[in-house]
Amino acid sequence: MYQMYEITDEASLRSAIEDYIRFYSKERPQERYQCKSPQEVRIEALTSDKPPEYPIAKNRRIEKYKEKWCA
Repeated sequence: MYQMYEITDEASLRSAIEDYIRFYSKERPQERYQCKSPQEVRIEALTSDKPPEYPIAKNRRIEKYKEKWCA
């Protein structure tokens, strides 16, 4: 199994978590945000009078589940 971080104590665990959060929010472009990172989208939303919308695509599996189990 692939191990991204060598975790030996609490300090290394905290460092690994902080590094992952930094990567997730600042360096991970997403297709649904037009190849922007979540941090870029957040800053754009906070500094704009009318921020752009990024709608979530419909998930057909969830829709099918709702049809079956929800009244």
